[in-house]
Amino acid sequence: MFDKIFNSRAQKVLMHALDGATLRGEVIANNIANVDTPDFKRSEVLFEDQLRQFLHEPHQGTQLRVTNPRHIQVTRKPTSFSPEIYQVNDLSYRNDNNNVDIDVEIAKMSKNDIYHDALSSSLTQEIRLLRLAITGRS
Repeated sequence: MFDKIFNSRAQKVLMHALDGATLRGEVIANNIANVDTPDFKRSEVLFEDQLRQFLHEPHQGTQLRVTNPRHIQVTRKPTSFSPEIYQVNDLSYRNDNNNVDIDVEIAKMSKNDIYHDALSSSLTQEIRLLRLAITGRS
């Protein structure tokens, strides 16, 4: 019972999204730190498709109903959530073969910061609602 309250589906999705946004911030910071490193190739983080898949899966541990003891019981487990880091080996417009564009990376960092702040605010609101339900006051 407490697992449903303290580890709800909404909280899991928000925590997974926060993990992905945090990793993306670290990767972007690494790209910015290596803007002048010769032959450095920038990296990106993908997790939105996994998050979307996680949202559309049945609840964790959903079991099928069996009407006969000889039926095979199947428990559907959701896929694990693990953001993927991949290296972008596209063309470089610089003589040192570095493909990091500082303006693009700073824009991505700003976008990711806004996304991270929105997610953390949503998770904070979830916890406030839980606290209000338990104590009766915010």
